[in-house]
Amino acid sequence: MVHGTLDSWVREMVDLAHDNALEPLATEFHLVPDEEIYTLSSYFAPGRYRHWTHGERYWMAKQRDEQGMGRIYELVVNSDPALAYLLIKNADAYNVLVVAHVLGHADFFARNHFLSAVRRPHIGLWFGEHAAWLEDLHRQQSFSRVEKLIDAAHTLHQLVDPYYRAPQLRTRPETTVRSARSFDWVKELYRGDDGELKEDISYTPNYRVWPNTHDILAIIADYGHLADEERTALRMIRDEMLYFRPQAETKYMNEGWATFWHVRLTRAFTQWDEQDHIEAMRMHAMVTQHQHFFNPYYFGWTMWELISELHGLETCFEIVADQTDRQWVNQWITPELVKLAQNKLVWPVDRPVDVQDPTRGTEYYPIDDLLHDVQKVFVPDMPEIFVTAMDALSHSLDLAYNGSKPLRSDYTQDVVNAIAYLWGGDVTLVSPHHTWYGHEADWRRRS
Repeated sequence: MVHGTLDSWVREMVDLAHDNALEPLATEFHLVPDEEIYTLSSYFAPGRYRHWTHGERYWMAKQRDEQGMGRIYELVVNSDPALAYLLIKNADAYNVLVVAHVLGHADFFARNHFLSAVRRPHIGLWFGEHAAWLEDLHRQQSFSRVEKLIDAAHTLHQLVDPYYRAPQLRTRPETTVRSARSFDWVKELYRGDDGELKEDISYTPNYRVWPNTHDILAIIADYGHLADEERTALRMIRDEMLYFRPQAETKYMNEGWATFWHVRLTRAFTQWDEQDHIEAMRMHAMVTQHQHFFNPYYFGWTMWELISELHGLETCFEIVADQTDRQWVNQWITPELVKLAQNKLVWPVDRPVDVQDPTRGTEYYPIDDLLHDVQKVFVPDMPEIFVTAMDALSHSLDLAYNGSKPLRSDYTQDVVNAIAYLWGGDVTLVSPHHTWYGHEADWRRRS
């Protein structure tokens, strides 16, 4: 039987965390029912704006839980203070382990530079301001128009850059001088002392964007054909994308770190008997199932265990502060670490002789092959698309993709059309394999 209350469990776990050199953010714990945990997990944080994609995630979370395919035990929000939501129907032994897990996340939030950079005080208020603005926009314009604006912005969720800076717009020489009038943003950029546009014959309203940026959503918000309210809405949506981006880039490290510490903290916890600890470890075993090797809980936990054994706990603290998943895997998965993992039987020792024919049995998984296969999983598959030029008269936008891997034709066309819809003009994406032309009308016709 677990003794005490949630408050007493938290107090002891925080003391144990400090004894182990952890420095978790101050954390507010809330016990919530099923429906609220589904809602929070679908929105990723409290107070966010409504959109059909959130409802889709809500339904999926509800179905998974009700069909026994996976329960959401907790949700932790990177805020100051951090916000932790625990499922009220969890057994007490489970919630004790979850408290320890949450403190592991809170320590990761506090240490990691990428997550610290986007953390905001009382994050729910910030999200609530965005939601209120978008609700007002729904009332001012048609619901379908605002929903389509958000749909298009979500399509570009990977085309943002936390290091974006406003580009320099350099005129590109043309053989003939255009006499047509420019758009307002060009007038503002090239307005003379007398308040009128300079009538220099060298002036051309066709600009090379330098340096090239892949933050296409920022370019659209700054220079696209948008109403002021829509421009503000896009900037809000982009800010939220940048808030969540570091969490995606550190998912394996973060979940592994929380699991690494919940194992240690629950061993030292005193407000339960041995049977409760066994029950909590049964939950730990369910969460870290390794039939799928790249379960973030299992893979991340074993990585931290191996690094801690080879290099010491102090090195782990230094890694948490400075790295993302990709850096972590590329730097610290070495032949020595893979050999140790195979010796401990925590990483695969065998592999199928023929993936297509399981009857042919298995063979030894060489260390170098396993090392390269693991690192390959963390190679980003998101193509980098850059803005190279924009034309003020035709209001066209030129994009470039220089990667060697061909882009998916159907998906890329949809993204280019979404860019054209938000930009308010024609968009061209040039790659070594194909050229795509995006038109605003093609996105408008979507059902």
